[in-house]
Amino acid sequence: MRVVAIAAALGAFGCNSSPSGLQAGVSRTCFVTLSGALSGTYDCRPATTTWSSFDNTGLFTFGVVLSGTVPGISVPIGWDSEPTVRTYSNTDPLAEADMSVTTSTNQVWRATVGQGTPPTGSYTLIFTSVLANASGASGVGYSAEGTLSAILTPVTSTGATGTLTLTATF
Repeated sequence: MRVVAIAAALGAFGCNSSPSGLQAGVSRTCFVTLSGALSGTYDCRPATTTWSSFDNTGLFTFGVVLSGTVPGISVPIGWDSEPTVRTYSNTDPLAEADMSVTTSTNQVWRATVGQGTPPTGSYTLIFTSVLANASGASGVGYSAEGTLSAILTPVTSTGATGTLTLTATF
């Protein structure tokens, strides 16, 4: 999906410091809570928010590395425009997302939308604060605050059952 390619292209923002002392495009905090089929709260820093000037695409992303009993969590959400204080959702025109949670036993839950894939799950991403803190030839990095609420559905071929609620604050 395009959001994965955008995440890779804009990953360099997270390596540069901004005048505010924050890494470019990185939020100060990020905690994600899972409930339903799995439960737990995890540190999801760095949460990054970027905009690509090449294709006018905004991206919010974070991840948690799979380790022992800690599930792997991948959250890329994309849209067409610079990020602003507003609510984004899976029903927006041109919305893209490919969120997943994976356990150590390879059970998978997903919420996907866009690029011709059958939509699964749902999400609401709310930015309450968006502050540009770095720019470069490829776009802009932002320090953002807000919440993400998502419902991920089981990929039954992996043995996953039940729905999974993902809530993040950043």
